[in-house]
Amino acid sequence: MDPSIDHLEKLKSICAKLKKGLLPLRRPKYAEAANDFQSLAKQFLSENCLEYSALCYLQASKCFQELKSSTSELQTLLEAAHLFLVLELQTFESNTLSYNENLSLALSTYQMAQKNLHEQNERYLSGLISLQIADFLIKLSREHEAERLYNMTLDSFKDMTMIYIIILQHLLNIRIENNDHVLALNTCTQIIERLMGSTTTTTKTSTSTIKSEVKQLPTDVPQLSTLRASDRLLLGKCDVTRLLLLLILKPHPQRLRSDYAKVLNQYTWDSYEQTTPPTSFIDEKLFFLLQSLTLAVQAHDLENIELLEKDFLKLNTLDSIQIRLFYSLKQGMKGHYIDSLKFDQQFHVSTYRPS
Repeated sequence: MDPSIDHLEKLKSICAKLKKGLLPLRRPKYAEAANDFQSLAKQFLSENCLEYSALCYLQASKCFQELKSSTSELQTLLEAAHLFLVLELQTFESNTLSYNENLSLALSTYQMAQKNLHEQNERYLSGLISLQIADFLIKLSREHEAERLYNMTLDSFKDMTMIYIIILQHLLNIRIENNDHVLALNTCTQIIERLMGSTTTTTKTSTSTIKSEVKQLPTDVPQLSTLRASDRLLLGKCDVTRLLLLLILKPHPQRLRSDYAKVLNQYTWDSYEQTTPPTSFIDEKLFFLLQSLTLAVQAHDLENIELLEKDFLKLNTLDSIQIRLFYSLKQGMKGHYIDSLKFDQQFHVSTYRPS
């Protein structure tokens, strides 16, 4: 803080403008006070006093609220909330003991901004704010809170496919990191169906129960040919991720959903000639390795899985999330039991009888 500037005197002069006088003509000068608070906030920011700057923006927002200037109020609230989050992130990265007071201030300020946006019926802006908070929470290693916010923002962007898919990808990564493979499988399926344009109903999920209402995934080649290159690449990654999740969960064959059964059948030698759709967006070498992995898992051949590990790493086509799933699969094969009956019950699947 610059010692040559008397910040306390400035605050006193601003507060004097907000005092009510005894005479009716003496009214608080909210407009002048708001501008002065903003100027002082910028001064504190230039001196790297983020906390004082955030508090000044917060006071300016209260002045704009009195003036019924919702746009200026929203702008100053967002400035204050962002600075509080930056302060919390700095504290977190420095490994300093913290009681999360800056995080609490940031969340309460964002809540006021959300209220402002709801009054203006700004659904998209409200969703973008929630996304910003969730991204910061990920940096603060607060995945559970971030997952809740990402899940809440899905409704805001249900008619904007690309943003909707990005949010689902965030949810997928969080759930895989938390070893919540059942929810991860459901999320991965949602991404695939959204890309294929076949989702007609929104699937609602919770950590306690999962009601799967997704339609069977179409696999006809004409639909795949209309996808953009980036979408085909993402579709291939999601298909690999979904296969790995199915291999980890090991649902009972007689109670397996028909679309999941088709996914597994695509990666067996008997159905190789019918696998034109998946090979159109999955690398051929990777496809053969996944076929070998599926057969090895079905045969409980741990030795072959360990040999395939070298081939997967050499191919260098799996991302970090998929490699994590591969190692989880290996651990499961070594004796860590996964309750497949619980998986079946959570998905409320009907008995599948292959034709």
